[in-house]
Amino acid sequence: MARQNDHNTLETTLTEQFAQLPIPIHILHQKPEYGAWYQWKTQHTGTGDCGTFEDAVIQAITYQQEHKFSQQLSATRLSATPERYTPATLLTLGQCLRLTRKVRPTVVLYLYLGEQGWLESTQAHELVAKSRSIDLSWDAYLEDGQGPDPAGIYLFGADSRAYRGFDIELEAV
Repeated sequence: MARQNDHNTLETTLTEQFAQLPIPIHILHQKPEYGAWYQWKTQHTGTGDCGTFEDAVIQAITYQQEHKFSQQLSATRLSATPERYTPATLLTLGQCLRLTRKVRPTVVLYLYLGEQGWLESTQAHELVAKSRSIDLSWDAYLEDGQGPDPAGIYLFGADSRAYRGFDIELEAV
C-alpha cells in the first residue's frame, strides 16, 4: 500500500513538472467504468492513450522529439552542459556508483528503476544490475557540482548528449 501511495505521489509530482516544461506535456488519468488509462496531450497537437503512466510519459516525450521540439526539451534541468567530460573522466555507470555514498534516481530514471528516494550506492548497484533497461557498463561520468551542472551521475542518451540520471552524495575523501 505504501509503494502505491509513493507511486501516486510521484505521478502527481511528475505531472505537475511536465506541465511546466517549455513545451508542456499534460497527462490525465482517466477512470472510466471499464478500466483506467492515461491520456497524454502536448501543446503541439500530440495526443495519445496508454495503459500505464510510464508509457504515457515515454510516448509524449518521443512525440515531442519526433516533431523537432527536442531542442527546447533538452534545455530542462536534466541535460548537462555540452563537453563537460573528457576521455579521462569517462567511466561506466557501475564505476560511478562505487565512487558515491548515496544516490537518488532522477524523475526520468525512476521510470526504469521504480525507486525515487535516496539509496546506498550498493543498493543502487544491485537495482541497476537487476534492471533489464539499464546496464552497469553504460558510459557515464561523475559531476561534482563545482561547475555549471548539478552534482550527479550523467548518462548518455541516444542523441549523444549527457543527462543526469542520479543525484549523488560523494564519498568523503
